Amino acid sequence: MAKFKAYHQNRMMLMPPSLEEKVPAEHFARYINRVVDEIDTSQIEASYSDLGCPGYHPKMLIKLLVYGYSVGIRSSRRLQKELQEDVVFMWLSGMQEPDFRTISDFRKDRLKDIKKVFNQVLDICAELGMVRCGKISIDGTKIEANSGKHKITFRKKLERSLGGYEEKVEQILKEAAEVDAEEDRLYGNTDGYSVEPHTSEEIRKALKKLSQKRERLERGKEKLQAKVEVVRGKLGTMGESRNSYGNTDQDATLMLMKSGSLGVGYNVQMATENQVIVGYGVFQRPNDNRLLSPMVAEVEKNLGSRPQAVMADKGYCSQSNYEYLASLGIKAAIPPNTYDYDMAARRKGTYRLSRNLEYERSKLAMLDFLETEEGEELMDLRKHDIEPTFGDIKHNMGFRKLLLRGLPKAHIEIGLIAIAHNLKKVKSWLASHETTAEIAA
Repeated sequence: MAKFKAYHQNRMMLMPPSLEEKVPAEHFARYINRVVDEIDTSQIEASYSDLGCPGYHPKMLIKLLVYGYSVGIRSSRRLQKELQEDVVFMWLSGMQEPDFRTISDFRKDRLKDIKKVFNQVLDICAELGMVRCGKISIDGTKIEANSGKHKITFRKKLERSLGGYEEKVEQILKEAAEVDAEEDRLYGNTDGYSVEPHTSEEIRKALKKLSQKRERLERGKEKLQAKVEVVRGKLGTMGESRNSYGNTDQDATLMLMKSGSLGVGYNVQMATENQVIVGYGVFQRPNDNRLLSPMVAEVEKNLGSRPQAVMADKGYCSQSNYEYLASLGIKAAIPPNTYDYDMAARRKGTYRLSRNLEYERSKLAMLDFLETEEGEELMDLRKHDIEPTFGDIKHNMGFRKLLLRGLPKAHIEIGLIAIAHNLKKVKSWLASHETTAEIAA
């Protein structure tokens, strides 16, 4: 009796195995395949020309990208490699092998409206009953840009340079005026183009030097004005709300990253309900404080109704945010920046009001609410809603740094990772409701 099974690497098969048989029925790729087949990609398809060689189908490329992002494979070259080696990628592509340039160009050129794809996936989540626009958690995380953190342009440095250049230009103009005055003194009543025959040689030399000096001043002024325009252009790129940007990715800003170190990146905001991403945004502002209202508006736009309650951490605490949510009739669970100190002082009876009485009224009302059973439940719910979402994106899918450069392309990448996360939640939800076989069939 043989000790081992027969092992023949080059054995020919009369009927080669089907890739369909190699992908398990409950594999995540099947959920991606089914959902992407159902969404409308007509707008993307319409962007292709009827002339020339037929292109790869957008649905197939979307499937590859979403699955790639879900397993931490985002490089177009790496995706091309997986299409030649990985059975799941081969099955998703139908054995087609687009090269890395095709994959890269499709991602950056054809997915500019990635939110339309995201919203269709979100609609599926809503139809399944996974989201109802009830209690929404909002938080932000810093994602590093594809930019060197040591190559940064700062606003203060640019403003100092601009001031120095403008002072030098003023000095040149002043010297030019002095040259003009000296010429007027030497020429006297002559026309300035011809010198009388009896004019002394010293006057001729002096006029020649003045002419050369004027030319040098003019050249110097032109160079300085060119530098001024460059600096003003960089300040224009930075905008009014940013203090810096990366030289490699000029849309990115210097920020304090999760690790505690400074880096060049973006502030990625997300809103979740039941760990489903119901809205996202990519911002250049390092602080979360002014980003609450855009995210609430984003959620309302995506789900068609206002949230019943919004939970956020201390970074979103401000009188304007409290008043904004109250004006919309949205219940807020946002602790003040000094929440722990305030609660301890209230228990000891040593709490003192600040001079801003309007803010104090809002803050005290918030402290009273957060001490109620409902307030405590909302605070606890936020920790179990938004934080696991960022954990899945950063830890499980390895999304800690952007691959593409520029704010528009950053939106594309965040959109793809949000779609991948939501489809994972669809899989988990269906599995828990015992309908796995139906969608994977």
